[in-house]
Amino acid sequence: MNARSLFLLLISFLAGCASSRIEGVDVSAARAFYKQPTAQQLKTFRQNTVSDQLNLYFFGNQVRHPPAIYLARCFALNGKSAVVLLRSKLVEASGDLTVRDITMLFATIDAMGTYDVAGDVQLMRALSARVAKMQDEGWRDTAEKKIASIGHERNERYGNAPECS
Repeated sequence: MNARSLFLLLISFLAGCASSRIEGVDVSAARAFYKQPTAQQLKTFRQNTVSDQLNLYFFGNQVRHPPAIYLARCFALNGKSAVVLLRSKLVEASGDLTVRDITMLFATIDAMGTYDVAGDVQLMRALSARVAKMQDEGWRDTAEKKIASIGHERNERYGNAPECS
């Protein structure tokens, strides 16, 4: 292996390590949570505080693969308390992935009917404005499509998420 290859390998490794850090997330607790079988994750997720649930969701969608989008419905059951937390996180969010995940959660909360996100004009304005500032064009497009779905996807397929006991 030549020096250039070794350097590129080291940079890739360091980038991977850095990407496993998300502000406010206890990485060891998140890794322990995700070592559980999916059914157990669904069962225990809501035993955490709303803030810890959000951190687990961020870790599960920004670090681990495949992403843990299946936890969105469990988080959405928190309704208004989730919206209050997400609204503050939206203001603080510095990364596109966090904004993407917040947008996904708002869409899921609205679709499940645990809070009327579409009817909260100030929230929708703030969400749209923050998404418009996203740097990555692909993630911005994804988030804009999620915003467009808010208020239009409420139906029985979301149900009350019995898998999130």
